[in-house]
Amino acid sequence: MKIIAWPAFKTKYKNPYNWLLYSHICEQGATVEEFTLGKLLVQKYDIFHLHWPTETISRHPNLIVALFRAFTMLLAIKWAKVKGTKIIWTIHDSYPHSLLHPRLANWFQNNFIKLVDGCISHSETAKELADKQFLYSRTIPHAVINHGHYRQIYPNQISQDAARSTLNIPDGCNLLLFLGYIDYYKNIPHLVRVFLDLAPNNWILLIAGKVESPELGDEISTLAANDFRIKLNFSFVPDDKLQIYFQAANLVALPFQEILNSGSAILALSFDSPILVPDKGSMKELQMQVGLEWVNLYSGDLTTEALATGLNWAIQEKRSPSANLKELEWSDLAQKTLKYFEQVCNQK
Repeated sequence: MKIIAWPAFKTKYKNPYNWLLYSHICEQGATVEEFTLGKLLVQKYDIFHLHWPTETISRHPNLIVALFRAFTMLLAIKWAKVKGTKIIWTIHDSYPHSLLHPRLANWFQNNFIKLVDGCISHSETAKELADKQFLYSRTIPHAVINHGHYRQIYPNQISQDAARSTLNIPDGCNLLLFLGYIDYYKNIPHLVRVFLDLAPNNWILLIAGKVESPELGDEISTLAANDFRIKLNFSFVPDDKLQIYFQAANLVALPFQEILNSGSAILALSFDSPILVPDKGSMKELQMQVGLEWVNLYSGDLTTEALATGLNWAIQEKRSPSANLKELEWSDLAQKTLKYFEQVCNQK
């Protein structure tokens, strides 16, 4: 089977999800190439597999350029279909985040879905939502294939004591961590407010990651107001430093306003860090896959009561040394993906 993917391997430095998926698919005998327009137009492929197409197409700040890219991509997909290529879309989010051109994004996505021959969602919940949002997806093969884990991808040799010492976490204090790209929808100012209102004894809140905008960073810094219980690190955390933060943490909080799937949640679990997440999207299914002792859910918005429950759970719950990520093994997921590709190719 010959596959062209967008993206395939080139985004490994940002998120190794695609690289992991296609590396394991290649190990099972398929060929995977990185998408370029020239390749798609000239060569023949069995599958064109797309991730985040709407976000990528509409990302250019110039509307005219973004519009040209949208038209070009739709025409290229139509040409690929004429040559017999099947178009597969992995739906990572119910709707793209932080769009520069929302009307263009809606137009592109509505036209794009009509060209798709098959969809992949990461959970039954995500599939149901997609089928409601994109009525066309009900009439085409739609598979549920989990998002794989990140275990053994990043360095992870540091001890908890060494990690806490590196981050200057005082002895006797527990650490509540948010780590990742800090965008508006991730609700970090609200996390700071709730933490300050609760004022839990012997807990430190650490927020680490690159900030979407200076204004958002200023808002978080103002709320923290140099409080000794809150540590801020508004910079990108390189791969080799992730272990320091996760090994030092007693609990990882992901207080997102909206969440469907979460690579951030799976990343934390891959470092065997318990997580506190809203009971939205696919999080209930993730809890069932990994275990109640690793995923703590709260309803609605994060409150002081929900945070207090989560903090107590993080410390008191008995859990095995490692989270059970058996259902998120890449070799199995790659095999399921290839089997699904074959199903779509064989469908008239």
